[in-house]
Amino acid sequence: MFLFMKRISFVGLLIIFFQGLLFADEVNSDDVTQKLKELHWVYGPKVVKVGDNATFKIPSGYAFLNPDDTEKILEIFHNPPSNRIKYFFAPKSLRWFGIFSYDDTGHIMDNETIDADSLIESIKEGTKEGNKIRIQKGWKPMNILGWKYKPFYDKNSNRLTWAIDAESGGIEVINYNTRILGRTGVTSAILVSGIDNLDENVNLFKDAVEGYQFNKDQQYSAFTEGDKVAKYGLAALIAGGAAAIATKKGLWASLLVGIKVFWKFILAGIAAFFGFFTKIFKKKDE
Repeated sequence: MFLFMKRISFVGLLIIFFQGLLFADEVNSDDVTQKLKELHWVYGPKVVKVGDNATFKIPSGYAFLNPDDTEKILEIFHNPPSNRIKYFFAPKSLRWFGIFSYDDTGHIMDNETIDADSLIESIKEGTKEGNKIRIQKGWKPMNILGWKYKPFYDKNSNRLTWAIDAESGGIEVINYNTRILGRTGVTSAILVSGIDNLDENVNLFKDAVEGYQFNKDQQYSAFTEGDKVAKYGLAALIAGGAAAIATKKGLWASLLVGIKVFWKFILAGIAAFFGFFTKIFKKKDE
């Protein structure tokens, strides 16, 4: 669950991105910068492995982190460890960044028609349930406004995209998602971007994500009888996957990841991150 905000600096954007953040803590920015320097940044153009079943061609002018370092950068800003393997990537401009993660869901059948109007109403209802928990946690409730980009499934690339427009505490929040279907699972590619340049950044993100490819024997078309099959389809994938099935609702899971993972981000730490990130790219270009 990665979020975007309106007319605030990119530092503020990342605060919103880490959903559990409704606070400020003391932090030693020099210490944070040192920890960031210790991460193993990989720069494009270069092809890297993403898990055991895919590769990613890092574009020129982009940086990438392996799962251990992605987890570290999240932990630096007080994100508790999770069992979800994630990969961070971003352009040197830092106008946006992305996160890859893979779920062994089983083969998701793509033969259903998505009723976007019905689905958004279901998500609205599910979000009302999620808001009860948000309020208990001391978080601001979220109001679903509608689709920013309606769900679109490309049968040629087996990629599903959508973006939900929402509001929380007077801040516009947009959740832009891509799901790349594979033989026995699905990869989430999440975009984190500002609202003002969203359309342009979405295009840049799409171009970058084109560099993600499942290995030939793990591509969607490689499915054979006997492979694991998911118990849900495209609509449920948008609504929250297995969690949506379990709750029988359109589900707050796709918008309210913070229920299980309480994202926390530190303002000073973010500032140090951007200062460091800009410096390392500048140094590399010299």
